[in-house]
Amino acid sequence: MKKIIPILGVILLTSCSINKEIRKDTKAHDPEVNPTSVGMVIKPIVADLKIVSVKQSVTYTADLKLPLSEIKNNAIELFLTTHKCDYVVDPIYSKVTTVENSQLSQIQITITGFPATYSKIYQVDSLPKSVVQYSSINLPVKRVEYTNSIVAETKGKSFGMEFFTGPFVGAQIDYSKNINGLHYYMSLEQYPTTGNVKFDYAINKTVFTTSNIAYDHNAFSIGVFKEKAFSKRFKIRGAGGVNYSIMQFTQSLKNSANKTEFNNISSVGLRFGAAIDYRLYGGISLIGRTHANIALYNAVGQSGDYISAISNIKNIDYPLLNISAGIRFNF
Repeated sequence: MKKIIPILGVILLTSCSINKEIRKDTKAHDPEVNPTSVGMVIKPIVADLKIVSVKQSVTYTADLKLPLSEIKNNAIELFLTTHKCDYVVDPIYSKVTTVENSQLSQIQITITGFPATYSKIYQVDSLPKSVVQYSSINLPVKRVEYTNSIVAETKGKSFGMEFFTGPFVGAQIDYSKNINGLHYYMSLEQYPTTGNVKFDYAINKTVFTTSNIAYDHNAFSIGVFKEKAFSKRFKIRGAGGVNYSIMQFTQSLKNSANKTEFNNISSVGLRFGAAIDYRLYGGISLIGRTHANIALYNAVGQSGDYISAISNIKNIDYPLLNISAGIRFNF
């Protein structure tokens, strides 16, 4: 296996995971000033209100096809219709905004206030003394608006592909049923070699030491990793699994006298890794990776009529810590 990174013809730039953000805002005491727009003087109109003593509420789910400026008015209309009133006294507006995959998906406005109906409407030549006195009071107009909460969540399945390079090249695929849970991965790497692999083998109680064997070195690992987000763009990862490496000799080491051949060195062990992920756009990220392979068992592949005893297997080309960088695609 000379090349382990496929050429991508088409790369999907969107993620199949669901990114949801819910924002809640509250607004109270929202006065409206209606200046006189014509030069006509009209007799004052006085209305008596019958106010319900218990606060009522209603929740309006907006039609996103409507202009955002119309949403609040529609919510007020729903309150008036639901509670069969003409006016809302001391209204409080609570808005909940939901954003999924960077797009607005829902707006809900809850209005709470005292329903009021007109019990009497009449026209007067002069305003009552109480109305005149009240209008002359310099009352501060306070607008109260604040954010109650912002709840962001990411959910859904995740499928990822990574391609990375350093002193070696590699590729990885991973899958998670829950993007916030464990990711199961499978990784393949190809390492450069200089022939610094050695081992001792015994023939008829005579021990020989090999040196300068040319080989192709590939590794395969499976395991799990867990990610933690520190911002909207940065995540770190911790990983663990098992690793299988094979160093296939480009030419078998032959011992014609004993009709035996040495073909490769293989090892099985543990893998521990970490990574940092920086999201560029959508499902595309830059990654920095490091991993360590700890061999627990080494073996030399042999064929022929005679099987030699093997000892002191060493591979100087294979460092404990491997660092690489690359690109990740989330689907």
